[in-house]
Amino acid sequence: MKKRGKQKAVSAFKSHQSATISLESVLQDARTFPIIECWISADWEAGSGLVQIIVARQQPNGKICCGVYLVDKFCLGLKDTFAKVNLSLDRYKDVYDRIASRQPLKECSVELVHQMIYSAIEYGARFGFTPQRDFAQSQYVLEPHGELDEPYRITFGQNGKPLFIAGPYDDTEQILQQLDKTAGPGKYDYIAPPL
Repeated sequence: MKKRGKQKAVSAFKSHQSATISLESVLQDARTFPIIECWISADWEAGSGLVQIIVARQQPNGKICCGVYLVDKFCLGLKDTFAKVNLSLDRYKDVYDRIASRQPLKECSVELVHQMIYSAIEYGARFGFTPQRDFAQSQYVLEPHGELDEPYRITFGQNGKPLFIAGPYDDTEQILQQLDKTAGPGKYDYIAPPL
């Protein structure tokens, strides 16, 4: 009995390890794959300050790899992100539908999504915020920073200063301390979630 359990654990570990290697190896080459579409929140110019973005590329094997990015234009910069690889068209549509069910999306230029993501990272960095850790992977779905034109006028913050709208998974106390240090007390706005 114990031997079977150990074999199962080793098999599960190897399966997880090969999936990780596959993700990393595909992403390592992702910038060489053609971009097939880019999507952004339909209300990206106004809206709540949260902008959803999807960038999809066609892998040589016909599958799709994509990066999904949640930008906080008001304060934090790149708030969340993940990458998926080896998706069939149906599985990619599932990812798209899940994101679009939260915020309507519209197709857009590759320049807009790149400018939005990289400018958001720069804005968040002004206040000591770094991109969510999975950007170490999802960055490879994007072109390198600075390689595309930035023709759009994108405004960050609100009324000339950061506006932190606390979400259910935010470490509100830590974020407010960071804003006190970097922006200065009274030089940012904060909205608490309703109780």
